[in-house]
Amino acid sequence: MKKYDAVIIGAGPAGQTCAVRIAELGGKVAVVERDFIGGICTNWGCTPSKAMIESAKVAREVETSANYGVQVDHFQIDFPRVAERRNQVVLNTRESITELLKYHNVDIYQGEAEVLSPNEVKVRFGKLNNETYEMNYSGAEETLETTNVVLATGSKPLIPGFIDESDPTIVSSHALITIGKLPETLTIVGGGVIGLEFATIFSNLGSQVTVVELLPRVLAMMDEDISAEITHIMGSRGVRILTNHKVTELSNGVLKAVNQETGEEVEVRSQMNLIAIGRSAVLQEELYDRLGLSYTRKGIEVDDTLTTSVPGVWAIGDATGKSILAHCGIQQGIICAENIMRKSGSPRLMDYSVVPAIVYSLPEIFSIGAVPEDLSDVKVVKVPFNVNLRANIEDHTEGFIKLWLRNDRLIAAQAIGFMVSEIGQELTNMIAIGTDVTEVSKIIHAHPTYSEIIRSALDYSEGKAVDFFL
Repeated sequence: MKKYDAVIIGAGPAGQTCAVRIAELGGKVAVVERDFIGGICTNWGCTPSKAMIESAKVAREVETSANYGVQVDHFQIDFPRVAERRNQVVLNTRESITELLKYHNVDIYQGEAEVLSPNEVKVRFGKLNNETYEMNYSGAEETLETTNVVLATGSKPLIPGFIDESDPTIVSSHALITIGKLPETLTIVGGGVIGLEFATIFSNLGSQVTVVELLPRVLAMMDEDISAEITHIMGSRGVRILTNHKVTELSNGVLKAVNQETGEEVEVRSQMNLIAIGRSAVLQEELYDRLGLSYTRKGIEVDDTLTTSVPGVWAIGDATGKSILAHCGIQQGIICAENIMRKSGSPRLMDYSVVPAIVYSLPEIFSIGAVPEDLSDVKVVKVPFNVNLRANIEDHTEGFIKLWLRNDRLIAAQAIGFMVSEIGQELTNMIAIGTDVTEVSKIIHAHPTYSEIIRSALDYSEGKAVDFFL
């Protein structure tokens, strides 16, 4: 048997990162993947969705080009070309990850992994069908000997029990992200991050989109002002948003829902219906029970070192139920690897207190930190993007930045605006490090830039804004 310091089950962001870091630290490591290398993020999530959002962004810019003195009389969206570009971006990313793993001498096994014990993993070899995405097993098997097993088995879309998954009009995010023909009409059940990102993609590419949300507002986990702003912006661009509506039936392209406040029933007929109510960890109860692993419906239970209840078995990424964000899984992978390879000293601990979140809508939404319920000693500052010079130059004045501060420390921040994902890291660092915001506002920020609004907002919080008034 081949012997490894670690065998990692799953080659998504968490698994691949863990493998590379173990290799960097001198370990011998293998990954076993039954799907494509790169996992959910590369093949069904982050990469293809953001590739399509980029096409939606370009379509939006062309549509509004007259505002910039560029007249485009006629243009059309070639959705098959959008899909072709999306697929190529996915393929390039997958190949890049494969090359990275090979560069670090990580052994890659394509097939189904069966954990026999914390020290043995049996691989049933197979090849993935590019058309059906089903695994064709060759019949060959190999057992790997290892000191550690890392479970990075990912997540899957949540589908309500009353949904008939055989209905051709009902799709999951996995299916919708691979289509080659644009639906004329699309209904999205769920007004969370996934739902709004798909609403952004397809509404800007030409579909008539309806979003049905059970709760009183979309993005209910964020500030009410953010929810109201994105609802207004999407509504102004033709997206129909039905909040506080409970879906009672969905079949043959017809969705029925009831307004939970008025009792009024609505019926929406669409060519496609996306179920986007969230994701859950892929659970392997039989395996967990056999190994003696502690787990819940949310995922495998781990401590802050990423150790499970069974010595030698670790879990990272969506499988832990801690977060479905790729960057959180990447951090878990790094910390898990360093703890596996640790020879002495204290283990490194995972910190979930400062995890940035982004919605890649148009405009984007950024969130960091926990908004306190008690605001008695908290200063709240809200500054619109229309006071920012760069935003005015480029005609991206929608949105705002909102800060929550206590004792000259930033404790939470949310923003909606053009490319706010690219300015959010400064806010994240301020919270993580506990920076005195009065010192940050003294630092020269390049002018004109979108990030300058951070200095403007901090100055405004201290009553010394010199570049705008509200």
